[in-house]
Amino acid sequence: MVSLFDERLLPSNVPIPDGYRLRALRNDDYEYLELLKQLTSVGFINQLVFRKRFNAMKNAQSYYIVVLEQLGSPKIVGAATLLIEFKYIHEAGTRGRVEDVVVDEKMRGMKFGALLNRVLVEMAQTIGVYKLSLECKTELITFYNKFGYNKTLHFLDQRFDESSAPVHWPKARGNSLFNEDLLPPSDSNLPAGIRVRSLHSDDMDEYLKLLEQLTSVGYVSKTDFEKRFATMKTADSYFIVVLEDLSTSKVVGAATLVVEFKYIHECGLRGRVEDVVVDESMRGKKLGVLLNRILVEMAKNLGVYKLSLECKTDLIPFYTKFGYKENIHFMVQRFDEETAPPVIQL
Repeated sequence: MVSLFDERLLPSNVPIPDGYRLRALRNDDYEYLELLKQLTSVGFINQLVFRKRFNAMKNAQSYYIVVLEQLGSPKIVGAATLLIEFKYIHEAGTRGRVEDVVVDEKMRGMKFGALLNRVLVEMAQTIGVYKLSLECKTELITFYNKFGYNKTLHFLDQRFDESSAPVHWPKARGNSLFNEDLLPPSDSNLPAGIRVRSLHSDDMDEYLKLLEQLTSVGYVSKTDFEKRFATMKTADSYFIVVLEDLSTSKVVGAATLVVEFKYIHECGLRGRVEDVVVDESMRGKKLGVLLNRILVEMAKNLGVYKLSLECKTDLIPFYTKFGYKENIHFMVQRFDEETAPPVIQL
């Protein structure tokens, strides 16, 4: 029996009703899938596939699936996922995402959903995320407001055919973050003198300067950069694509595709587009369009069942060109970055 994460991260200040126990998902919790079926499509997953997905999540060190167990059964009556996303922005910080919150239909009305959400907010603060977010339906906005969330951006997504999802992809080589064979073939829209490639481990100065045009980066030492790079590479789910100006060897554009491992949709893959930025001196050359087209094609080739992003109101028409639609709401809360502790990995 192996736990997905160290249970010392579970908060001690959230009261648990008598007869129930809060714990981490374990590699023998096959019945967890039956609970997920009450939330969305799961499909057929045998125990071997269940454990392979469990091991991939554990190795990534960023998945915290919390379950509520009914003692004496033992039956899982509730579950929720806190996903930690590693970033370079906000001083190589981390952001949190709340995913797959579900309570057994026979146990609804007992405020177990509120309990699970409180637990995840507390864990996110303990781990030290600068931002915690989730997606929800309109009727749930008031519920999530109670936990500190507010709607600040729009959430767009698109779905792909799930039948062609690969089992794995080739590992990165050398100083590349990901294997560049995964990049789609260059097309006629690629400007002369621009090269599309993976982020490299020696791109620190150029890449961070570019990110500063997007949002707060703060101080990131060489050691911090290299540690974050190694963490992303080990997780095998971060694809930071950069555009290099061959005449100057300068990084003039970048965008990130993060692939999230799921149990739902037959242990499917979920994609997220993050941190799209083009150097101010190169704007107007449709490099943003190029980056988004590349990430959509990569997402399809990797076999994600859904690709999503958050954006401001004025950018909705831009992103709808790539197949995105607004189907749900994006809720977020921010924590004090001045006092947030470093990421805790017990």
